Amino acid sequence: MLKIGQFRQSSLRLYLTPIKRFRSKSKRNSKCAISVIGLSEVPHHGRCHSYMQLFHKLRLAHGPDPVESPRLTPHMVTAILRMNETAAQLSKGAVKEVQCNQLPANKPIEDRHVEGRLAGTDKYLFGVFDGHSGCACAQALKDRLFQYMAVSMADINLLNKLYQGKEIVASQLIEYLSTTAMDDISPDLASIHWQSLYQFVNDSLDMHGMESTVEEAVTSSFLRLDQDISTEANFHPGDEGLSEDLINIAFSGAVGCVAFIDGLDLYVANVGDSQAVVGSHSSDSDSWEATTLSNKHDSQNEREVQRLCLRHPNESSNILRAGRLFGELMPLRAFGDVRYKWQKRDLIHLTNLASQNSNFLTAYRDMKLPNNYRTPPYLDAEPEIIHYRLSPKDRFLILASDGLWDSDGMTVEKAVSLVGHHTEGQQVLGPYRPPENVLLGEISATLRKRKESIAKRAIDDNVATHLVRHALGLEHGCISAQLTLPEKLVRYYRDDITITVVHFNQEYIKNFGVLH
Repeated sequence: MLKIGQFRQSSLRLYLTPIKRFRSKSKRNSKCAISVIGLSEVPHHGRCHSYMQLFHKLRLAHGPDPVESPRLTPHMVTAILRMNETAAQLSKGAVKEVQCNQLPANKPIEDRHVEGRLAGTDKYLFGVFDGHSGCACAQALKDRLFQYMAVSMADINLLNKLYQGKEIVASQLIEYLSTTAMDDISPDLASIHWQSLYQFVNDSLDMHGMESTVEEAVTSSFLRLDQDISTEANFHPGDEGLSEDLINIAFSGAVGCVAFIDGLDLYVANVGDSQAVVGSHSSDSDSWEATTLSNKHDSQNEREVQRLCLRHPNESSNILRAGRLFGELMPLRAFGDVRYKWQKRDLIHLTNLASQNSNFLTAYRDMKLPNNYRTPPYLDAEPEIIHYRLSPKDRFLILASDGLWDSDGMTVEKAVSLVGHHTEGQQVLGPYRPPENVLLGEISATLRKRKESIAKRAIDDNVATHLVRHALGLEHGCISAQLTLPEKLVRYYRDDITITVVHFNQEYIKNFGVLH
């Protein structure tokens, strides 16, 4: 065990070691925490006041202790884990069911998720957005990104309807699934959003007729929304509250992972460090296989670092420090975060504007520019898109924020295995009706497999909840300790967790060639 400090006073021995903490995306949340591993009793007369102060501080930073933490009953744990779970059954297209859940670490939670389909079609959209420096940008993506994607893929008739000023048409571009709870937006903010979308419609009409792929259309929608978020922050309509909202959205940031399913074509567009993985079942080996459909855009991705350095030659030693952009931001692609995108003069103008007003933009008065801020933008929201063709062996898609993937022991293979076995356990709950002309040996083998699957049946019907439970630990005491952490400490041990599991319609996939 690594010891980074050792103190002796009579029989006092403190062994200090770093604990695994939440890898925050922004610098201001990246404090280091240490835990007390061992402590022998100290006689009252021999106690040193400074050591007791140190011990008190260490205890404040101590991780969740499954023995000493407040104990929740199994029923209470389950009730907390199921608080935000949702599910929707579907009857058309490649998607059979969707299950979602969230577990907050921030208050309010900075993650968002959204599920829907292009109106009047069986083309599905699923998104997970992970905000940082607040939830404002992630909320904007939830509210707006699917509309931009719908416009980028719209035909000429729909574009003309939108261009004629039919704002109500824009609100009907997406049919949201019951798993999505859309929040109300102020009329003033909604009006600005419509103006930006209307201009995108106008530009799309001008470009109509030029052949574009799905990848190009999705990329266009991502980049345009990010550009509009930045442009809107420079719009000051005279309403200080509205102006501050627009600026907060732009300076807040978010990463996002979006899946678009059209027939058997699955496209995953990723910006940042959320991830998507397809779970497939191999009948030959009776095992579950994981296919990752996204790459993390951080300093551990050599291609991403090379991409950044090529755009800013001779600045690599300055813009990447301690694995973060300017030593501050972990993801190397993101929406918002205009602090790393605007020109230096624009950032200085904002700080001056904040300084001249007593109650306006107070959070930006002391904003410091990164050292050697020379050639912005250093950040963009261009998605990396991976196309995947569904086959009968593919059973589900997992979309999740890094709160799941960074939890102890969680890998894409483990997540797929957990979902796969959970699915097997749920499938055996229905009555078994053997097909006609089946042999007794086959019936026996099927019943034996059903019996094995019953043993795998999980506590939670919702598989997203099942994943959240495993992300917190394997033992009830560990989960209880995680759920009773004080608000000031929870961010050091886990992030917000958001999970969407999309179950594919096997019959649709098998019969796709015949139907189409």
